[in-house]
Amino acid sequence: MIRWWPLYGLKRKLTEGKEYESRIRLRFTPEKIFNRSLFVYAIDVGSSNALNFEISALKSPQYNIHRFGIYFTDSPRHADVLLVLGQPVPLMIDPLMETINQLPKPFSIITIRDFPDRPGSVDFPELPNHIADLKGVPSPSEIIGLLLDVAKTKRKQS
Repeated sequence: MIRWWPLYGLKRKLTEGKEYESRIRLRFTPEKIFNRSLFVYAIDVGSSNALNFEISALKSPQYNIHRFGIYFTDSPRHADVLLVLGQPVPLMIDPLMETINQLPKPFSIITIRDFPDRPGSVDFPELPNHIADLKGVPSPSEIIGLLLDVAKTKRKQS
């Protein structure tokens, strides 16, 4: 059993003892993507910037997602999961599709729509391997729970 190094705050451990659960269930079991680590690429296609703050919070030592083997990558060519933030505006459909074309196969797509009824936004085109769709602005704990669900699913298949 691997014991992760806890981060200590002034009075308590910040990273130990918390259960991360997601209220969203995966649409289908994704194909085997990785053996040990999950690499995530986030693209903003029209969010209210609240989702960007939640993703930035995931990278902080408070959540320490690296202990779960989840890493954010700077290139879609190295990603296993594409995290699409926001409801797309018309000018972002082509960059989104180009990003999907750059993902190595197999991959999975998770969409998080903060305001799905925003004026000026359009519906998503048909997205391949779209495994989850969240509505609203989830907390970082919920996002971690969803990514752990994806990771556990893939680890069981390996």
